[in-house]
Amino acid sequence: MAHGGTLFLDEIGILGLALQSKLLRVLEQHMVQRIGAKTPKKIDFRLLTATNEDLEAAVETGRFREDLYYRINVVPIFLPPLCEREGDIPLLVDHFLRFYCGANNVPLKRLEPEVLEILEDYSWPGNVRELENVVQRLVLMAPGEVIAAKHLPQQILYASTAKQESLLIPEDGISFDEEMARIEVAYLEAALRRTSGRKAEAARLLRMDPQKMKYLCRKYNLNADQHMG
Repeated sequence: MAHGGTLFLDEIGILGLALQSKLLRVLEQHMVQRIGAKTPKKIDFRLLTATNEDLEAAVETGRFREDLYYRINVVPIFLPPLCEREGDIPLLVDHFLRFYCGANNVPLKRLEPEVLEILEDYSWPGNVRELENVVQRLVLMAPGEVIAAKHLPQQILYASTAKQESLLIPEDGISFDEEMARIEVAYLEAALRRTSGRKAEAARLLRMDPQKMKYLCRKYNLNADQHMG
């Protein structure tokens, strides 16, 4: 069937040794003999193969024929994992939404912006297949036409939460007091700028006792005159 065209063999790395030998013979002789046929047939086709296995390691362990490896490894193309292909996830999500909504005769669903952000932050160890499965599940399981974060699988939500926690607290930890002090200073300076340096008004803006405002300004050496417009 592929004569004069292209034959694509996915997951070539799991091909058994017996079939590897037959495929190598076809590639070398450009001939194939159908089961039950008495004579071989000349064929000409372009072969594309794909795998997520390390074929060189498979050759070293004897799971993949070395001669076949060099025969198919003429023009290697490395496809980065989905998590490294910036901009691909929104395009793929849109494609799968349209496909599975159409296949299941349901109105076209759309994602809340937060959902797409979570999907873009996820590492996708299963690459495009995992993304496709998730979108198919959302089309079938999420009620209504809007998909929210609560509809996402738990492992994706957990990974998103864990990432936010790692950004908030690095592995080597933080100084809680220093972080809280930075936050306090940021709010105090913002309130003083908003009120042109008037501490009493800044205290009201922050719903704070004026005496506490004065104490914090002394504590952090904040001069109200520096925040006057």
